[in-house]
Amino acid sequence: MSTTRPRHTTGHTSTAGSAERRAIREAAQRLGLEVGQEILDGGSPARVHRARTADGTELVLKVLTAASGAVDGHDLASFRGKREQTELIRHTAPQLGARYLPVLDTIEGSGWAACTTPYYPSRDLAACLRDGPEGTRLFFARHDAVVQGLFVHGYATRTAPAPAGHLTDVNLGRFLRRLPVLRRHLPEVAAADELVINGRRCPSPARLLHRLSDGHAARLRQLAPPRLMFPAHGDANVRNILVGRADGTGADDAPEDGRHTDYRIIDPRGSVDHWDPVYDLAKTLFSLTVWDPALRLGFALDGTTVNGTPHYRAGFRRPVYPGYRAAAHHFLPYLETSEIPGLLRGDPGWRQRLLLTHALHVLAEAPCRLSDLKPKPDAEGRCAPPEELALGHYLMGTLLLDDLVRQLTGAREPDVDRHLELVTGGPGPEAGS
Repeated sequence: MSTTRPRHTTGHTSTAGSAERRAIREAAQRLGLEVGQEILDGGSPARVHRARTADGTELVLKVLTAASGAVDGHDLASFRGKREQTELIRHTAPQLGARYLPVLDTIEGSGWAACTTPYYPSRDLAACLRDGPEGTRLFFARHDAVVQGLFVHGYATRTAPAPAGHLTDVNLGRFLRRLPVLRRHLPEVAAADELVINGRRCPSPARLLHRLSDGHAARLRQLAPPRLMFPAHGDANVRNILVGRADGTGADDAPEDGRHTDYRIIDPRGSVDHWDPVYDLAKTLFSLTVWDPALRLGFALDGTTVNGTPHYRAGFRRPVYPGYRAAAHHFLPYLETSEIPGLLRGDPGWRQRLLLTHALHVLAEAPCRLSDLKPKPDAEGRCAPPEELALGHYLMGTLLLDDLVRQLTGAREPDVDRHLELVTGGPGPEAGS
């Protein structure tokens, strides 16, 4: 790519902070790019823009500046690690690697890093669920293609024994390590020993996790993965799977036959360590139940403190897309008909681990919202404050974790629909369509 004719504009970066604007200008100048429209769909603090080279080639420019208080995964080390992981995938798992958008350029400055990728006309994996009644069937048809690429041709490439304590250290520990961020920004709620959410009295997540670790260690061991697999991604939310047309001409409509779905993958976790594929399955479910609806619709939160205990009503500002609700409630039954059970043979706890990891994803997202200051406009154009998004995730995650800990420590298998209904409101009229 030419770097001899720098061209850049600043009119599209007005929502960024001064350090970010400087980093975007410097990256554009060094790469010879004209910066265009900002892309606000992502869930990381990186600033993402469409851009053009001097010869008119359209790219995407992604710039991340160092920030104090950034959670793991939102830091510069993870940003740099994404390219290393992508290169490993393209070399070791080429069928999956062909589905990754390649990283073209990487540069760094003082306190920032940037990269470029090709521009791929696309919509996110869940877009069809926002389109109408036929969306649920189409979503699962497309997800079949993702299972083939990401799981069959990716995760299954190689395995390694899971270290003892992996579930506790990684899945449970991720939220606990981020909890201090929440306590700094939302002290009254995050430091409370107990909360009442939608009329349900819940111990704090920290209490619940310590109870699960200390009092039900044998149950956790039953849920733990016996092996880890090739690091195929690690953050497979629906916005990191981009669906385009099979003929490469655009993204407004893709073929309904999932086997011929054209898609590209972006933004892996940023680590080359072996990983648990169930973690990624839970990321997709989390996208459908809470994360993507929250970013697109916003939370409706109302709270007060009674005798030192926070009481909250938590929901979404607008009714959640029926397709999301249907897909979320049908997600585990769908997985049973896919190639996932074969991939996870010898791992009897994967279904319950998926539900536990899903609840922990919702909780761990709360501090993430506090280190992502990009505007998050909802369907009405209202930008939700980071604190509001953080609080909503914390409250809904607490509801899910409290219910699941009760179910996992009981005698019966978890009631999945009843559990998810705490945040979805129920499967809606399209379940199973």
